[in-house]
Amino acid sequence: MDTLDLKYPFHSAWNFLWQVIKPYRWWYVLMFQAPVLTAFYIFANNYTFKLLVDAFSNESITSYYQLVFPIVLFITAQIVLDVVWRISDFAEWKAEPHARQRLLSSAYNYVQHHSYNYFQNTPSGTVISKLKGLLDGYDSVFANLHHIVGKHLCVVVVSVFVLLIVNFSVFCFMLAWCVVVMVIMLPMALKLNQLSNDMAESKHQVIGSFSDNITNIFSLFYFAKRRAEHRRVNELMSDDFVPRQIALYQYDFKFNVVGSLLYWFMLIAIFIFMIYLRTHGAISTGDFLFVMLTAIAISFDLWALMSSLCTFLKEIGDFKSSFSILAMPHDEIDDSNAQTYQIQQGKIEFRQLSFAYSEGTAVFKNLNLLIKPGEKIGLVGHSGAGKSTLISLLLKNFKPTEGQILIDDKSIFEITSDSLRQQIALIPQDIMLFHRSIGENIGYAKENATLEEIKRAAAMANIDDFIELLPEKYDTLVGERGVKLSGGQRQRIAIARAFLKNASIVVLDEATSSLDTLSEQEIQQSINAMLEQNKATVIAIAHRLSTIRHMDRIIVMEGGAIIEEGTFNELVNNKQSYFKMLWDSQVNGMVL
Repeated sequence: MDTLDLKYPFHSAWNFLWQVIKPYRWWYVLMFQAPVLTAFYIFANNYTFKLLVDAFSNESITSYYQLVFPIVLFITAQIVLDVVWRISDFAEWKAEPHARQRLLSSAYNYVQHHSYNYFQNTPSGTVISKLKGLLDGYDSVFANLHHIVGKHLCVVVVSVFVLLIVNFSVFCFMLAWCVVVMVIMLPMALKLNQLSNDMAESKHQVIGSFSDNITNIFSLFYFAKRRAEHRRVNELMSDDFVPRQIALYQYDFKFNVVGSLLYWFMLIAIFIFMIYLRTHGAISTGDFLFVMLTAIAISFDLWALMSSLCTFLKEIGDFKSSFSILAMPHDEIDDSNAQTYQIQQGKIEFRQLSFAYSEGTAVFKNLNLLIKPGEKIGLVGHSGAGKSTLISLLLKNFKPTEGQILIDDKSIFEITSDSLRQQIALIPQDIMLFHRSIGENIGYAKENATLEEIKRAAAMANIDDFIELLPEKYDTLVGERGVKLSGGQRQRIAIARAFLKNASIVVLDEATSSLDTLSEQEIQQSINAMLEQNKATVIAIAHRLSTIRHMDRIIVMEGGAIIEEGTFNELVNNKQSYFKMLWDSQVNGMVL
């Protein structure tokens, strides 16, 4: 199933919907002929009764053949109505499942291309709620247009104009009344739409809060915060969500009261007017019946139209609120001419690099660092020194304020983000796994990886023995975010991914931090073997300084600047070095 090219955001929800259904537009035409023809069915029914009443009122009726036309009209209308709705059902079956998939697939594809910064600042629950809201909104909008709004609107329009058959003054009366109702009710419906938008935004925030709590449910357990979080969520709803709901329902009540008064006024007025016309001989008995039946249909359907329009606009409000996730443009981090690139050497250079987060805090100013092809460096320093930020910039999570980041003397912004990241193996400190099997999680590093390749990577990461003891082995589900595994086991899977990826550049962010000493030594040996085998350029962030003894060069950072560099032996033997102070504090058991 194809997806939309949503590289640029849609600024109109209606334009987005049109692009979704465009490939199936003729099926939608077939679907929407049903409510249109339903209006003519009501007219045919009412006109049948008019003809019958006029015929029975005529004393000169001599044969049942004079009744054939109204009877045939009635039966034909019934058959046609049934056929057109079955055609509509068939068209819905042919188009709707594909359109819904196209909508969800395209929306998800657009959302996942938002920037790293976007997902840092937007709760995942809000994103998920809005994606769900897009599908729910589409279903509601379609159902209303197809079965309610479209049907009632067509009945009102057709019924008003068929009154021309009977009497022009009746037509003018009903047309004027419809205009009055629209003038009064439409602005109220638009106000309801705005109130619905406000409530929908509040709803997404509440659902986002629920999602955040469920995602961190074990924190609620460990800190005994279930009661406190329940209270916090209730306060969030009481302070914002409930007041917005009350405002919406209060105005909805006002809308319905005004609509009811207009409905009854019209029925009384048209009844009096029709009696006047009949007593003055302006219309026949059949005309009287036809107009009253039609007027009641118009009154009912116009009232139903306004009520359903109210609901429709609420759902439009929900849909537009969800659509805002597609209206937000992507933060373009690639240059417009960025291309795929195969890293040849693995040379990395940070040249005159300056960077500050959006909050304005400067992290780097004119930083320079050259990493030779195949060189293995360790980054050390206290938390906040800039080590992780440097890696984030290398991975193109952010764009530097000034300066350049080069790989093989080529700016990383001339390389597409996907191409760059496919060639960098990252073993992060915080391992996030999919709620899938162990084999799938390891194989995620390489497209179409074979089971043998996955097993080989697991063996190199020293996790194969553990996996083989599991009843379902590599098919064992790890739970959401890998919750069924220990921290060390999750880290071993991340290391196995790096083995499998066999990338030109390897980034180790405390890759053995969750392991015991013996396991750390085993993993460190495996990592060293991997790095020697593929001659990758390596950047290792380390708090545990013993893990970087083997590195070619150690970079010591503080306050976003490089304050020392050298081999492990050079730095540890320099009693005046900052690295020596860090080393001694660890040797003496102090926490960095």
